[in-house]
Amino acid sequence: MDVFGKLCLLAAPEVSEIQLAETPNDSDVISMTVRASHFHPDVITFRWFCQGSELSPVASQASQCKLPQSELEKGGTKVWVSVHHIALKQPVTRETRGFMKRPCVSEIVGSTSSPEPTLGCEITDFYPPNVSVTWLKLREGEQDDREEEAIEGGEMWGPVQTQPRLYRATATLKRTATNQDKKKRGGGIICRVEHCSLQEPIEKLWSNVDIVAPSIPPSISVCWSSEGVGVFSLLLKGGHPKVKLLWAAGGSTLSPLVSNETEEIGDDGQREMKSVCALERSTSLAIQMNKQPERRRNGHAIKTKAAVTDPDAEGIEYIDEKVEVENNNIDRDEDTQSEVDEDSDKEMEEDPGALHINRVSMSKTPRENERARLRVSLEITHPAFKLPVYRTWTEPNEEMSSSA
Repeated sequence: MDVFGKLCLLAAPEVSEIQLAETPNDSDVISMTVRASHFHPDVITFRWFCQGSELSPVASQASQCKLPQSELEKGGTKVWVSVHHIALKQPVTRETRGFMKRPCVSEIVGSTSSPEPTLGCEITDFYPPNVSVTWLKLREGEQDDREEEAIEGGEMWGPVQTQPRLYRATATLKRTATNQDKKKRGGGIICRVEHCSLQEPIEKLWSNVDIVAPSIPPSISVCWSSEGVGVFSLLLKGGHPKVKLLWAAGGSTLSPLVSNETEEIGDDGQREMKSVCALERSTSLAIQMNKQPERRRNGHAIKTKAAVTDPDAEGIEYIDEKVEVENNNIDRDEDTQSEVDEDSDKEMEEDPGALHINRVSMSKTPRENERARLRVSLEITHPAFKLPVYRTWTEPNEEMSSSA
């Protein structure tokens, strides 16, 4: 009870350990921080001491003190802080000796080299050298409701001193320890690093999946429609994780193209990915701009479905099924034509499932009336490949002479 007869609640503060960190703008100065929480009333005092001398009292819920790094690197320098509050019978004291530096923890990497595949994690630039590593198996589920199980068999190489007051270590785990339950896919492996400089452990996650290269056909399939649209496709089987694909076309130089990818499970149970890319070529921008309205005025839709190797493949919708061009009035004025063209283009853009037709402008070669040979290339990138895999189709000479 206070002097007015009112009930006065007292709550003693919870005081953290002293945390040390380098000052962002001055690596020669170390910041030391201590925090107090869950106390009442809100009047609190921090008193800092170094080797018996008081540094700076501060009144707040968190207090920070700075010292030269050279002072802390002596190893025997003792720094402590006392926290004073009305709810405490006696001050709470926290102390630290020497310099601390947070470790840097790399992402987990997997090695498939024989005889035993291994997971590894690099821990660098930390001090003092005492560091703890725990490997955990993460079951599938929500991130906030995950189940963790410790894995035995982890090893550590080091710590090894790299500079004065700096160490590094390597934590490894044999993959055999993670494959005891092969049937349960998903989840992952966690490398948890604990150090006295950390308020919370540092965790790195490795997805519990195997890298498997996909099966790639030796060449690209291609079909040309009577309207001059080429449909290029490639069927990839198996593989994990997914491949990254990039189509490109042109003459001496290539430009990226838009493609359509669909996935399904094949008869053999493997995942199949079919990539389809459609294009039409022109020798100049003017020809490209003039050809398209003429095709629409005459009522000829681009028959892309007939050009696809497997037109019944799921997930592909065709522009010529979406756009109906009426040619009852061939002599309509240019304004009406422009509006129809804009509406058709807008409908195509709003339908993400439609097969996009890329326009590839082909330049003339130095020889008169001879254009460059069309090249269509597909870049396939996958973690199982050290370098991307390429499949390229080049226009035959006979096709050039007939279409020049």
